[in-house]
Amino acid sequence: MRTYTEKIHAERVQKMLEKKDPCMCCPATPYYDDSKDADKMWSKSYDSKPCKICTTFLGMPAQFTCPCKYFGPEEVIERTWIALEEKGYLE
Repeated sequence: MRTYTEKIHAERVQKMLEKKDPCMCCPATPYYDDSKDADKMWSKSYDSKPCKICTTFLGMPAQFTCPCKYFGPEEVIERTWIALEEKGYLE
């Protein structure tokens, strides 16, 4: 089973942001469908758990609340672009 990494997250979150309503999506799930289980696609290691990678990427507290619910849609999109830029994932 593949390991979910920050690099994979950054690539998938960029694709997710191209969607019409990115806050109804999840970068770690099949087809970005937030109703599907991300853990079925990725290894079960705590350090590579998709929700942990995602929340850490945005500097959230160590909890597994969806960033869109935690920050709100507009703020999470802004924070995501800033994180992508600061971490060097945007060209």
